[in-house]
Amino acid sequence: MIDPTRSDPTRSSHYATGPAGASALTPSSAVAPHVRRPLVAVLRVLLAAAAIIGIALEAGRSTGAARLFSDFSVQAGAAFAVCTLWSAYRAGSGRRPVSPGITRALLLYVLAAAVLHHTHLAPGPGNSSAAGTAAGQLLHTVVPLGAVLDWLLLTLPRQYRLRHTWQWLGYPFLYLVFAVVRGALITPGTADRSPWPFVDVTTHGYPAALTVAAIVLAALFVLAAVLLAIDQFRPAPPRPGYRISRSRIGPLK
Repeated sequence: MIDPTRSDPTRSSHYATGPAGASALTPSSAVAPHVRRPLVAVLRVLLAAAAIIGIALEAGRSTGAARLFSDFSVQAGAAFAVCTLWSAYRAGSGRRPVSPGITRALLLYVLAAAVLHHTHLAPGPGNSSAAGTAAGQLLHTVVPLGAVLDWLLLTLPRQYRLRHTWQWLGYPFLYLVFAVVRGALITPGTADRSPWPFVDVTTHGYPAALTVAAIVLAALFVLAAVLLAIDQFRPAPPRPGYRISRSRIGPLK
């Protein structure tokens, strides 16, 4: 004879009573609802628009499609814009956010592009057109600052690990290989022969160019490690929604 006081895993939760039955019958969306964040979505759309406008301005002054799409800043900015638009859609519709491994990688890339631009690649005063100056400010100042603020204020901390910093170096490593090979293959004297002049093997030679490339990768790893350290200790932003009461039986708070 079946003891009615004992739980039977084969019985449907439809027949459960009391708090246990209420818990079994409560959908997960009621306990942890998907919260729409329309303001976050709008802010991310504006941030993606800044990246898109910067790329469009660069395209207007570029000497060709090959030159445009071989630019690290353009590549990073385009990937960042696409990911940010997707993040805006997810925030506005209440869906789960984009994987932190992707968003933090793109944060690293736009920051790296900004650092390289402002320290080595930015043209001197009076050597750039108004469109070039605007594109540089959008891609290398507005977008990186917006990406940092989005990360610090709108995302949860402690979402990635040390192994991710090594994984994120894959794309910069391939880009450095591309920059070195491109500079070696294109005829010397050609305009914009190397996307990063400091790794131009014809000008500096292979030992110097490869040494600089290794230094760049090491600096990127340090930057990724700094972002990781900040992410481990920064406070979590306030999130709207509901939480379950600590008491065993009680209303949602």
